[in-house]
Amino acid sequence: MKKHILLVLSLLFAIQVFAQTQKGYVKTKGRMVNGQLVPGEGLKGATVAVKGRTPVLVNKDNGEFSFPMRDDQFSFDSVNKKGYQLIDADACSRVYKLSGNPIYFVMETPEQQLQDKLNAERKIRRNLQKQLQEREDEIEALKEQQKISDEEYRQALQKLYQDQESNEQLISDMAKRYSELDYDQLDEFYRQVSYCIENGELTKADSLLNTKGDVTQQIEEEMQKGKAIQEQKKKLKKAEAVHAANIDELAKRCYSYHETFLAQHMNDTAAYYLELRASLDTTNVAWQGDAGLFLESYIADYGKALDYYQLGLRQARIQYGEEDETTAAFYSSIGIIYYYEGDYEAAMEYLTKSFEIRKSIFGENNPGVAECYSNIGSIYFSYGDEDKAMEYFKKGLTISKACYGDNHIDVAACYINLGVLYSRLNDFDEALDCFDKALKIKEPIFGQDSADAGYIYFQMGIVYDKMKDVDKAMDYYEIARKACESTLGKTHPTLGLIYYNIGSVYANQNNYDEAMKFLTQSLTIFETVVGEIHPYTSLALYGVAVAKYNQGYYREALEDMLRCKEIDTAIFGENNPTLARTKNMIDKIEAKMAEEDNK
Repeated sequence: MKKHILLVLSLLFAIQVFAQTQKGYVKTKGRMVNGQLVPGEGLKGATVAVKGRTPVLVNKDNGEFSFPMRDDQFSFDSVNKKGYQLIDADACSRVYKLSGNPIYFVMETPEQQLQDKLNAERKIRRNLQKQLQEREDEIEALKEQQKISDEEYRQALQKLYQDQESNEQLISDMAKRYSELDYDQLDEFYRQVSYCIENGELTKADSLLNTKGDVTQQIEEEMQKGKAIQEQKKKLKKAEAVHAANIDELAKRCYSYHETFLAQHMNDTAAYYLELRASLDTTNVAWQGDAGLFLESYIADYGKALDYYQLGLRQARIQYGEEDETTAAFYSSIGIIYYYEGDYEAAMEYLTKSFEIRKSIFGENNPGVAECYSNIGSIYFSYGDEDKAMEYFKKGLTISKACYGDNHIDVAACYINLGVLYSRLNDFDEALDCFDKALKIKEPIFGQDSADAGYIYFQMGIVYDKMKDVDKAMDYYEIARKACESTLGKTHPTLGLIYYNIGSVYANQNNYDEAMKFLTQSLTIFETVVGEIHPYTSLALYGVAVAKYNQGYYREALEDMLRCKEIDTAIFGENNPTLARTKNMIDKIEAKMAEEDNK
């Protein structure tokens, strides 16, 4: 799925998991008072720090906080509030899973926590003392009724007092539990049961528990259900193995269909079978990537391609983690889609993320890093920063040649982008030299009639067009048109650019019938494929408007140019050479219309 953005330079115009949020609360304990819940209070002003992240200040009165989370597992460095301490000392050291359920951090002042522990211990001691007295009275009654012998009497009392000594650990454990218990987090039933136990109302607690039925019988029933589930799991495992084998076979068949139709240049049908394969298993990152790449490269359906790339990115992060080449490749693919859609800010964000991951994993000298240099250079090119674009393109070329040698398609991609940049700078000899090097690499591999070779011929045609060698330019445009029409179909953006330049040549020759035919085809492709708010659409619309102006259709030209201005403003803002060019043309058309009206 590794690929380079390939730049296009036109004659008139030079031509982006997914974090989820984990919520939580910092609060005091909920308590039971006279059998009624008194909820805990949120601790505004506490700070909560996820490991490796900047602490978050709790600003809400109810103690709510939240973190954006990219990873499914995380832990906390600290939870702090002046004058308070965590009830559960191990709360920060635990590993948590991203969940829709909030995380609760319960805090109390040290004085309140100590008082709660002493109160619980005193209450439990009183309850146990009461039970001891009741048991002593029972033993005394049995002796008076001569139901037990003197020896049995002494043994019963001795055991009772031994049990009392061992209760010290029980008292400590129960006091700790009930002093830390947050009644807010219990449902009403277990809130009442715990309250009864804490207060020594054991008969009432037992009665409440019995309302749920015979626990021994219910456990036996659940154990039987568990055995039945295990049997079903065994059967399911066998069924899953058969299902996986069937999926694999269907996937192979889909891919064979895909290749069959691709060989006939029936790209829409070829794409259908790749999408069908991707739907068989949405967790298969390779299948999502293949579908996205084909839709991007051959169909130019950037919306669909983006959907597959985003699904692939989510799965790659789940299966491989953030610091992984597959994850980096999906970040790059998404960035390239945003580039083609004209959202350069989003493109730069995703391409930079890919670059950071790859450089962290592989270091500087890696093909993926070279690709990132080239693609980020393309963003600088689109921003009009030729110096920065040149720096990044040359870095990409140097690394690609070091990794692959001189004759590799990635090296050719670097030469193409350098050629486009030299063409923009009017260094035609350097531009043609770069394109010639790229062609010598790609043409023996893909053939002259391929889209790969056609694209290079198109770029060479642009150079000759700028050099005013119109005949040679049209020869190259024709080679490019035929190659791309046969492999990409007639609705691909590359064809739109070729049609645009051919139309521009005819317009410059005052052959407006032919010019309008190609320029209109170009505009239709861009409006259909990349949408109305896109640099390519603005480019074609500008060319159509200029051609109408030159034919004297001033009102139609003005209408198109005003629409072009809206597009340029939406994309580039108010201060941009492209918008300035459009405004100048509007002034020119309006002046001509005023001149005509005054005649």
